[in-house]
Amino acid sequence: MNKKLYLTIFTILTILYSNRIEAQNYAHRLGIEAYGGINEYGGDRGTRYFFASKPTYQGGGAAFGYYLTPSFDGILGVDFGDLGHMDESFEKEGFRANIWTVMPGVRYKLANNKIISEQSKFRPYLQASWGLLNYVTKIRNSPSPAMPQQNFSRFAVQWAVGGGLKFALNESFDVMAQVLYNYSYDDNLDGLPYDPWVHTRNNLMDAYLTHRIGFAYNLGIATGAPRIGPAENEVPKELKTKLDLFSKLIQFETAKSTILPESYAALDSVIMLMLAYPTVNALVEGHTDNVGEPENNLTLSQSRADAVMQYLVDKKVDAARLSAQGFGETQPISSNETEEGKALNRRCLVKAYVRK
Repeated sequence: MNKKLYLTIFTILTILYSNRIEAQNYAHRLGIEAYGGINEYGGDRGTRYFFASKPTYQGGGAAFGYYLTPSFDGILGVDFGDLGHMDESFEKEGFRANIWTVMPGVRYKLANNKIISEQSKFRPYLQASWGLLNYVTKIRNSPSPAMPQQNFSRFAVQWAVGGGLKFALNESFDVMAQVLYNYSYDDNLDGLPYDPWVHTRNNLMDAYLTHRIGFAYNLGIATGAPRIGPAENEVPKELKTKLDLFSKLIQFETAKSTILPESYAALDSVIMLMLAYPTVNALVEGHTDNVGEPENNLTLSQSRADAVMQYLVDKKVDAARLSAQGFGETQPISSNETEEGKALNRRCLVKAYVRK
């Protein structure tokens, strides 16, 4: 991979960014990622970042992602590969290491309805993680009997920061590209530990870049990161119209997720529709106005959506056809400056879709 290839990938994804997802915002909570690429060393022996020399050190890995909020995902990543550097200026000194890491972290998603729409196919993110590095290093010193090759293995603590982007191919798969800067709290990886009495040039911990491209597979419908929904015309228009009508009649006790008895008739009508259309699934969305703390509103909206879903399940609608997601105050449909607007924003919607 070279600079032209990276530029080509970025250009393609930038063009595709204009193609936005207009379908309903359904979600996956758990994602699995797999990727491969190259590793580039930067430390006491020199820096070879961003293809400054031939990329001969490969790596790969996988990660599990878990939805936390519209802006954040939790990440657990495992990475492995080779790393090395040969420096002709020091009598062909150098090293080659086999490395692997296990690093939990957090990912900030820009497609969070604050910076970029959650419905966008183009989903950039920033990532930070911290965890464990293991390396097995072979050191090549000046070729003489007095300085033989050295081999050793160590564990170290490491952090990583960087970013990447995902592009949605369909409801379940994303392609992705990512670059992370990895900094180890260990100065032995390259065989030149810091010693002010011996090597005054060795004043850095060891670091490296990981360039990765791969794919992500999003598991199951649940509350979580946005996904591509079905086309509007896949759901019978009559069904959509009736669900919208009955959803407006769902009411709760103030600041609670307890469904008011006057909502039962509307919910029973929703149940009749769901039973009449057995191939249709539904997402229950909970929304609030902006009164109170955003975190509390998000929790309340999720509780209300869960309560409606549970009511439907208790009345014999298959739970596998249902999911629930709370959006809190993040998706108002009217101004929160008036009581009428706040009343419109406090809503629980049952939205139908057909799984492909």
